[in-house]
Amino acid sequence: MPDPVVQIRGAGPVGILTALFLVKYGWTPSSVQLIDPGLESAQPGDQDDPRILALSQGTLSRLGQLGIDCQPVRIQRIHVSSQGHFGSMEIKSENAGVPELGGLVPYSQLLDVLRATIKREGLSINTPTGENAGAREPSVHIIAEGGLYQTSDRLSQDSGMKVVVDYAQHAVIGWAETASAVGTIAYERFIPNGAVALLPMKNRYALIWCCSPERSDELTGASTGMQCQMLSDVMGGRLGAIKRVEITGIYPLGLKWRDQLVQANTVWIGNSAQTLHPIAGQGLNLGFRDAETLASCLLQRGRSIADRLQDYAQRRKTDRWTVRTATDALARASWVRRSIGPMTMIPGAKRLLGQVLMFGG
Repeated sequence: MPDPVVQIRGAGPVGILTALFLVKYGWTPSSVQLIDPGLESAQPGDQDDPRILALSQGTLSRLGQLGIDCQPVRIQRIHVSSQGHFGSMEIKSENAGVPELGGLVPYSQLLDVLRATIKREGLSINTPTGENAGAREPSVHIIAEGGLYQTSDRLSQDSGMKVVVDYAQHAVIGWAETASAVGTIAYERFIPNGAVALLPMKNRYALIWCCSPERSDELTGASTGMQCQMLSDVMGGRLGAIKRVEITGIYPLGLKWRDQLVQANTVWIGNSAQTLHPIAGQGLNLGFRDAETLASCLLQRGRSIADRLQDYAQRRKTDRWTVRTATDALARASWVRRSIGPMTMIPGAKRLLGQVLMFGG
């Protein structure tokens, strides 16, 4: 007898991973419907997404369980500092007991690999209007839609998804090229009105600059030479001479949260359940943990669908709240910026931080 039909709305990384874990754990492939409303849009799609994703070591392990290699650029050290405050912190892979802390991959590259894997598993991605007329009615609806960054517009209330914090910041993303060689160190630099992340991508750095809208306008309106100088001033010479800055996108930032993950036979996961500040690169990694946990809960045959979904909601409470609290504190709390230097003197602090970044709460 086939399993109940699970319909997954949203064929981004989190939706696809949910489908793959279901099949891996033994769910009947013909009982998984993967629906992508974006396929009907005339607007540029995910393949044109310019963002670079930071995948934690835990996420890379999950992908490895599915036989997926997205060929990420590996990170072995993360250098954390705060402009105007004493000291810095360096989290090293060897101190955390792992070969690397995680990896970096372009969004479009990850999506290509995941969609190829879906095809190999005999699954297909359909549009809502292109569903099979003879298909069985879904018993479970999984909502996995949502962008990596979402507007903080308080008028945008999505059936229970509420804006908790408007950070009054924009994420300016792009590329930075330096005169010196790019290594395997990722940089996180706190600044008075936000943070700057520089992620090593072979011969250049992926740039994520979180700042006030006014600063964002100043940065995007500046000449290339001035942009290089502004970034150099913020980084305090850590990267040497900066040759070029290229801006590829700007996104408003807000913390959006869904308290109730389950309603009847519908469950929200990934960025349909929470969108976080990108300061620690944890949003997608949290969504991947949503996907694996939900798949394992649904495989509890012998229990009602309602019980399986409620079990999922209960299991996800601690991890979601831990990551939400940590990223919100990093984005807003001035004491965090002042504490970076002193934290290096606390035994085990760096190892604990590394574990949270790699594997969640």
